[in-house]
Amino acid sequence: MSRRLFNRGRAAASSSSTGTSTTTTVTALPDYEPLSFPLSVTARKELIDLSNNRGTAQFESQIKESIRQLGLSVSDLNERLRRSQDRLAAVRERREEKGTAKTAEEERLEAEIPEFEKEAERLTRESERALRDLIDRKAALEDEASVLEDLSTTAATSTIGQGRGAGASQSRRRPAHVVGSDGEDEADKKGDIEEEQAVASVIDTFRGLRAKKRAEYNGLSAHERYALNNDYVGFKKLWHEAAAGEDGPPLPDASRWFTSTGEPDMTVPSRDGQHGTLDDDDDVAVSRENISINCPLTLLPMKEPYRSRKCPHTFEKAAILDYLPLRGERQCPQTGCSQTFSRARFEHDFYLDEAMKRRIQRWQQAEEQNERDMDDEDEDEANESLMLGREHQTRANGRIVKKEER
Repeated sequence: MSRRLFNRGRAAASSSSTGTSTTTTVTALPDYEPLSFPLSVTARKELIDLSNNRGTAQFESQIKESIRQLGLSVSDLNERLRRSQDRLAAVRERREEKGTAKTAEEERLEAEIPEFEKEAERLTRESERALRDLIDRKAALEDEASVLEDLSTTAATSTIGQGRGAGASQSRRRPAHVVGSDGEDEADKKGDIEEEQAVASVIDTFRGLRAKKRAEYNGLSAHERYALNNDYVGFKKLWHEAAAGEDGPPLPDASRWFTSTGEPDMTVPSRDGQHGTLDDDDDVAVSRENISINCPLTLLPMKEPYRSRKCPHTFEKAAILDYLPLRGERQCPQTGCSQTFSRARFEHDFYLDEAMKRRIQRWQQAEEQNERDMDDEDEDEANESLMLGREHQTRANGRIVKKEER
């Protein structure tokens, strides 16, 4: 009922009063129900479909590939630099042993490497910043998926307005009004407030939930955002192994990857023990785990090495998936490890170890080179035997000729 009709009823009640008596009129109205415009069945279905299939698969795939390429590029760059440094050290050591003057190669390397080091450091830091940006974007997509899932669930179990403007433009039904002798409308005190309350719309609810998710993510420390992220861990391992070498110092613990101000520590590890080393013997013991290219389950060289985020163990992807049960958890197959894993959380607990994959590729290339060298040696030996045989035959033929001449 509108306020105008209600006031007319109140005036009529007042005019019917006689003498000193006062008549109180109570008008019974339905309980207050805020107006809303619930989503239709079709709209709810479309919202649920949107939460299940947001059309971001291609975008997510591009982010994943970009992260992979950043890691490989940084690895190639720092590996080339390390090889140049190793070459310079070898040339210099050989020259010092002989006591001769600098060669043209040594002078060239001494002139090129300092500039190469600066450029490698700049590109590595830029790549690391780009990686963190990609991780942030990936997290935003994951949060958006979670928000849409919550929103679709809410839409299926309750009424959500379709729009703020439409809801706010309609008049509200009021609770029962009591008119006293003083003519005061007690509902007027809160009526205006109720009329200003708008129906929450889907888009407003979505924005609110998304803002809450972003606030939660922005509240995380750099260590929580990145050092515990599988993509960042893989990038860090690729960079460290390329810069320090397989025989270099171990990768520091993840707690040391960022400073107290959130800045990344990208100090180039040194193989002479002067930079990037660990002070804690426990850290050294943990980081210097036995590294093998063979899967503990298959005992064969791995093709898709997947590393655990909970422990420093790597397995062939197909083998560890077969090992994990369809339901429940199972202990790490590595002897002495108490960590447990589940197939349902495989993508969270494991990640493709690109550093191990590159190590396996280098081992395979070295094996192929050794086989070629052995084949060459066998061929040389065969040729040498053939030459000796021919020489022996030639000598024998010579002796026969001489006998015939006699």
